[in-house]
Amino acid sequence: MPKVNQKERTIILTKEITRGIEKLNLPYSTLKGALDIAEELLGKKIGKKFSPKVFAAAILYTACLEDSHPILMKEICKAIGLNKKEQRKSMEVYSMIAQKIRKVLKPSMNKYIERLIDSLGLNDNVKTKALQIIENAKQRGLTSGRNPISIAAAAIYIAAKKLKISITQKEIASKAHITEVTLRNRYKELLRIIEGKDKFTTKKRLITPLS
Repeated sequence: MPKVNQKERTIILTKEITRGIEKLNLPYSTLKGALDIAEELLGKKIGKKFSPKVFAAAILYTACLEDSHPILMKEICKAIGLNKKEQRKSMEVYSMIAQKIRKVLKPSMNKYIERLIDSLGLNDNVKTKALQIIENAKQRGLTSGRNPISIAAAAIYIAAKKLKISITQKEIASKAHITEVTLRNRYKELLRIIEGKDKFTTKKRLITPLS
């Protein structure tokens, strides 16, 4: 890409951020937060060596987390149109921002459950049950150090099974942007907790046992 001056770079970056916001249907507060972060970073001469798309994805992800919006980097990269190499780079840039510029707290697991429930079209009963399962898991320390979206996905899967709502692992994993293997692993861990405390011990109650 040909060299551009600071003003041109700001314009290009703003366009990329705005495009990502529009495609993901994110609120104005997230757009404002992203533009504020971009202004701060550009003012510190950070980002010159990164492509505007990669830089925009990292900034937008940071803004979403600061806004407590439970979105995944993969979703942002897809909206902005990054390839796999650029996706990895954008995550590196985000890590740099989080470590050197801003302290970013990820949204609560409850937020991820609410978002997944909405995207899967499931009802409030499933959400309530999934939140109970998560609370149980938190008390036993299962959620520490694990990807919150994978735990949330597993809780929803178990909740749906308990309420006899038909949904596949593939459907949930796809919406959560995780593999079915990851979902199965988190499912088994959560299920062990439930078996010990929620009396959900009869495997026959699961429509199909998992291998």
